[in-house]
Amino acid sequence: MAEERLHKRRRRRRRRGGAGSPAVTPEQEAPAPDRPAPPDWRWRTFPVLFAFAVGAFSFALVVLVIRGSFLTLFYVALFGVAFGLAHIVTRTVVRRR
Repeated sequence: MAEERLHKRRRRRRRRGGAGSPAVTPEQEAPAPDRPAPPDWRWRTFPVLFAFAVGAFSFALVVLVIRGSFLTLFYVALFGVAFGLAHIVTRTVVRRR
């Protein structure tokens, strides 16, 4: 009787494991890779608003002091905004997957 139980257990293990592969216990499975937590964006805070104000003020001062520098500074600022938006959109898309 004990031999029959042992024989049935061996059959079950073989069936679970597939074609010649040993049975894998949950402890032996590889852990899923941890994803970093999405950043906590805090837009309406003093440092963000102050940085915006300083940037706008310095842009206005440079344009007033150096005539003809508007387009150059505008393109630099445009590049910075485009880079920032691309970063935000990419993080949002990756987080949803």
